Amino acid sequence: MQVLILGCNELTANLVPDLAQGNHDITVLSKDRHCLEQLESEPKVKVILTTEPLMQDYLQQGGIDTAEVFLALSRDDHQNALAAQIARHIFNVPKVVCHLNHPQLQIFYAGLGLDVVGYSFGLLQDIRQSIEK
Repeated sequence: MQVLILGCNELTANLVPDLAQGNHDITVLSKDRHCLEQLESEPKVKVILTTEPLMQDYLQQGGIDTAEVFLALSRDDHQNALAAQIARHIFNVPKVVCHLNHPQLQIFYAGLGLDVVGYSFGLLQDIRQSIEK
């Protein structure tokens, strides 16, 4: 399964090794060079450093055209919501999961058909379950 992830942080660093053990080819897009360096040694993981705000270009470089799963996991709710909408409505990615902190944004974007996850003690499990639906 082709998985494209926007954002590299603790959440991504905990999720990627687990996904990489499965039958997943993973690409991670982020401006956090240090975090990407930690992940690039994982098998079946490709990292792309994003240095400019040309999101659609990076999404295409990351393989969004063939992605089966898109995870918007950056620390920026608005960036996650925008990227998730692009993945869902422009590139027709079958499974899109959007991480949002703000409860009102969670309700709004869930109403638009996105699988939305917020911070919780079971966040990694919530993401895994959303991917498997």
